[in-house]
Amino acid sequence: MNKKQFSLTSRTVIGVLLLLLGLIFLLDNFAVIDAAGILRYWPALLVIFGGLKAVQPGASDRRIIGAVIAVIGVFMLLERMDILHVDFWALWPLLLIAAGAALIFRARSRSVIVEEADATDVVTGMAILGGMEQRCSSTHFRGGSVSAVLGGHEIDLRDASMPENGSAVLDVFAFMGGIAVRLPQEWTVVLEGTALLGGFENKTHALQPGKRQLIIRGQAILGGVEVKN
Repeated sequence: MNKKQFSLTSRTVIGVLLLLLGLIFLLDNFAVIDAAGILRYWPALLVIFGGLKAVQPGASDRRIIGAVIAVIGVFMLLERMDILHVDFWALWPLLLIAAGAALIFRARSRSVIVEEADATDVVTGMAILGGMEQRCSSTHFRGGSVSAVLGGHEIDLRDASMPENGSAVLDVFAFMGGIAVRLPQEWTVVLEGTALLGGFENKTHALQPGKRQLIIRGQAILGGVEVKN
């Protein structure tokens, strides 16, 4: 008999936090506890969420981002407990540290992608303090790795294709910059990104959902990733 194992994921943690938040407000309505006094320690959520990201198996750069979120949460929590007095904006260099470490690990993964696939079947590039436009028309698209640091990066894959029921992984990293990806309408997009003061946006409309899938992974730190047809 198969037994389902409980998995401690980000979605599970968010669900638990919503339950606790509802319980706090409910008890506050009955004058059992003071919700305002408890909620002032909200940075504990950053510690929990970031810590979970940091210990989860997966890409090293994703764990680094989680660790930075947890550290920021710890400093903010200590300040609210009157243990440590620090200006939040004094912690902004941590974002540079996270971005630099993520780029180092991404450079290693990018070299693996290029070695395992034909150069015409992948897209790789980095836009720093400027803009970059790339177009791929491969009939066996395999994915790739792109970055935008204080700049913009546009990838046009509308003329590319992949075998039916095939999939590819595109690794993205945007730090104070933007990445725009244009896809054929036959492709389905799966976003698995992590946003820190940034965002991921999927504007695509797949005509044949599930037959060709592009998985977009990575981080957006003070930046954004937009996917459209």
